Amino acid sequence: MLSFCTVLAWFTIPLAFIVYRVYLWAIEKRVENLNRKTVAISGCDSGFGRLLAVRLVKQGVPVIAGVLRKENGESLKREVATPSLLTFGTLNVGDDESVKEFGRLVEKTVESRGLWGVVANAGILGNSGPDDWLNAQDYINTMQVNTFGVMRFIQTLKKFVKKQQGRVVIISSISGRTPRPTVGPYCVSKHAVEAYADVIRHELIDFNVSVHLLEPGFFTTSITQTATNDLDAVWNRLDQETKDEYGKQFFDEYKDSRFSRLSHCADDLNPVIDAYEHALLGKYPKTRYWVGWDTILFYIPLATLPTFAQDWFISFQRRNRPVPAAMKRRH
Repeated sequence: MLSFCTVLAWFTIPLAFIVYRVYLWAIEKRVENLNRKTVAISGCDSGFGRLLAVRLVKQGVPVIAGVLRKENGESLKREVATPSLLTFGTLNVGDDESVKEFGRLVEKTVESRGLWGVVANAGILGNSGPDDWLNAQDYINTMQVNTFGVMRFIQTLKKFVKKQQGRVVIISSISGRTPRPTVGPYCVSKHAVEAYADVIRHELIDFNVSVHLLEPGFFTTSITQTATNDLDAVWNRLDQETKDEYGKQFFDEYKDSRFSRLSHCADDLNPVIDAYEHALLGKYPKTRYWVGWDTILFYIPLATLPTFAQDWFISFQRRNRPVPAAMKRRH
């Protein structure tokens, strides 16, 4: 007589295979009439936004690209496969009037057709370092782009998305799910944007508009490449008491460790662009996209652990961190 486990295996293995095949079928399905699905993207000067614009145009999708500098929009237009499908305008998501002006460009471009997608991609790292080195304005400046900029951009353009019952896509970060010591303003801004995405996802269901969030790990972009540039300015503005508390050796070691960590970021940006593309053009898009092996294998599992376990793992990860001079003196 067959054991229960054997019978269960006979049913479970074929069922798992069927479920997997159905998943692959669903994940590969795409929406139709791409030439009528205009997408507006912020932060197209470089990195993810620029690569996404190039890929979408190559597939016949009209794109309205927001760039901080006009010359970057002009070079992007020369780069895309079909320049007639690309419209660009200068956009600073941290400035109300700039976002409104971009909204007028979108309205003029799409007229009554509306937008299929809005991609809130623009972001900055902002000042970083231990919270003792920072001030409230550092947090405000970073959130002005990463949080309030996302809100401005989406609030201005979502009326066009409602016309096509399309999609809103927001890039966050794994830093919006797990704490990253010494990167306070960036983490706070990304935690806030995750909450905003969750709120409007439920609200926009009433208009048949879906909201999708990307949570990438660490990739080499302009943000990571310039991550150590402002550290000298942050250190130099500190009062002498704080400098003495931490010590110049702490600063030098911290700066070296920051550079070392960032040098290990993934250079291939395609996984993020693939996630963007699926969120916009997949027939059955995901609500959240975990992008990068570091996200999938470490940070997402870390986010599900009890706080005491999270703290232990983060402390272990930071075990070789520099020690402030004041703590060395006490020992």
